[in-house]
Amino acid sequence: MKKTKKDITILAVGDNSDYDTFKKFNKEKRIFAGYGFDYVAIDYQRLFEGKAPQINTDKIIVFLFFPFYYWNKYIEHKNYKGVYGNHNFQRKFLRFWDNFEKKTKRYFADKEILFINEPRLCAEYRDKFRISRRLDKFKIPQSRIYKITSIKEIKNKLAKGHQFFLKPRYGSMGKGITFLSQFDWRTNFIYKDNRIISKRSDHGWKFKDVTGQNDFLRQLLKKDILIQEAVESPIYKGNKIDIRVYTFFNKVLYIYPRRNKADRVTTNISQGGQGDPGLLKFLPVSLIKKVKREAIKVSSRLGITLAGIDIIPEHNCKDLHVIDVNLFSGFPKRRRFNITQSMAKELRRLHNKDKLHFRKSNG
Repeated sequence: MKKTKKDITILAVGDNSDYDTFKKFNKEKRIFAGYGFDYVAIDYQRLFEGKAPQINTDKIIVFLFFPFYYWNKYIEHKNYKGVYGNHNFQRKFLRFWDNFEKKTKRYFADKEILFINEPRLCAEYRDKFRISRRLDKFKIPQSRIYKITSIKEIKNKLAKGHQFFLKPRYGSMGKGITFLSQFDWRTNFIYKDNRIISKRSDHGWKFKDVTGQNDFLRQLLKKDILIQEAVESPIYKGNKIDIRVYTFFNKVLYIYPRRNKADRVTTNISQGGQGDPGLLKFLPVSLIKKVKREAIKVSSRLGITLAGIDIIPEHNCKDLHVIDVNLFSGFPKRRRFNITQSMAKELRRLHNKDKLHFRKSNG
């Protein structure tokens, strides 16, 4: 590859405990050099301690990865009280990102900075209600959100054939999900001694039958949750299907269909789901085109540079619904698709066309 003058530094900020995206990203740092970028990585703790790295270029592109150290110590720590995904999670997460942005701009006051996803959006878009309102404003298809506070009302709707997912308002990774149909209630919260309990881990959130346990449902309805109509997804060879779309600067980089057994609650990888690119051959071309259009619309309208957008087609494979927007989505395995290389190539292309918009830090 032709050598290019290094006029921009890629600054990757993450934690070594990030076993997925940050680790995969760092392994590909030579790729950035090949496209003419300097590359520097630092963890959040060192940055907050004032140990900012030396940057030799005038321009910095900042990639943000999930701050596991801060999250595990100050938000979802082993002694926290309350149910997973509550408002206190969000309040602390917002404060973290506000502090991070102030410190970063102060450390690099003489530089021009481009954040791959603005720091505050990293917290604001963890709020599923906020995402839903924005999607609704721009008429992006999503399954209906309900404001239900009484067990009587929700049971009446279940009796009429409705099915719901109850999700923590500020949750992720399929944690704290509850599925409700008239004769089937399942949750991966722990319900013990008339109390809803959250696991203190990202793993092991297993679904259990809580059908007819009115006290559980009554308590859950009082928490910070989002109630969403369940969509009947396509079934292929005994598996339900949804699609993750990776977007970067309003361009689809990769489409990643996921599947799980039809009787499972979700297709999350953490819940036993599996990525299966071969499913693209099963899904209609017209559906894939619509999936791409809606994913680009989502990233554009929400002002997100890098996202993993989850879309579920209806069983007819014609209609679809956006079900989640992830600013810290896991990366596909390199042998399937090298997303880091694709991003490096796109950044160089955009910069050569003068389409990257840096902002001078005011310190």
